[in-house]
Amino acid sequence: IAFEADGAEHTLQVAVEPDGSLWAVFADATSGSGSYRFRFLRPSAPAGDGGVTVDFNRALLPPCAFADHFICPFPPPGNTLPLAVEAGERNRVDA
Repeated sequence: IAFEADGAEHTLQVAVEPDGSLWAVFADATSGSGSYRFRFLRPSAPAGDGGVTVDFNRALLPPCAFADHFICPFPPPGNTLPLAVEAGERNRVDA
């Protein structure tokens, strides 16, 4: 998917789920310091015109952020955004 943020165009490689929704694994400028090393984003299926809403408020932490026994995919090459995504889940909270 391609989108514009901070006046520049960015792209994310996504997988298409069986229900038509999309799934992306991404990192950004906050990864590893202001947020976990990477996060998941699950945009809804593309609209009839092919448009997709990219809402980083819905970014999720992967299961491996919470327990070492989970195996999570890393972002594919090119899915590291040069901008800081300061939205969505960013770090786990230890009780």
